[in-house]
Amino acid sequence: MLLAIDFDGVVVRQDQGYADTTTPLRFMPGAKPALYALKQAEHTLVLFSTRANRALREDPNLDPLVRAGVRKVNLKQWERERPIQQARYEQMLAFVKRELPGVFDAIDDGMCGKIVADRFIDDRALQYGNGFESVGWAQIADMYGAPLAHRQMTVPSAFKQKGAST
Repeated sequence: MLLAIDFDGVVVRQDQGYADTTTPLRFMPGAKPALYALKQAEHTLVLFSTRANRALREDPNLDPLVRAGVRKVNLKQWERERPIQQARYEQMLAFVKRELPGVFDAIDDGMCGKIVADRFIDDRALQYGNGFESVGWAQIADMYGAPLAHRQMTVPSAFKQKGAST
């Protein structure tokens, strides 16, 4: 199963200032062991984040709303904030390399738009969960961490249609 996992507020806590790129990032409770459980279960894990947004780091015209004229850009402000955006992106890459080596199969580089995935684990998934209560990393590891949980089950021969394959 391909799982797209958001970074800020999902993998790491989001309780430091936006421009603070020197304070060490800290894992959300249960995130690290759950991510290793998902990887051990052979899921494909893709990390995504607004930190990878190329319109914030490289060129504001990469934002389709800017190109369409719907959103205006203050170029002086964009230029002033650009080093912070780049530093935040590099901080994420360094954290993942140091703390989660080999866990993610890919890290969003901001070039492909919205990721196509089987499941998204983002702040909304953690906040709203199954619609009745929030879901934490422990529940995610329970749901998707079993090595065979995501594989296709074998259909008993009594239920197979004649000539059908499984």
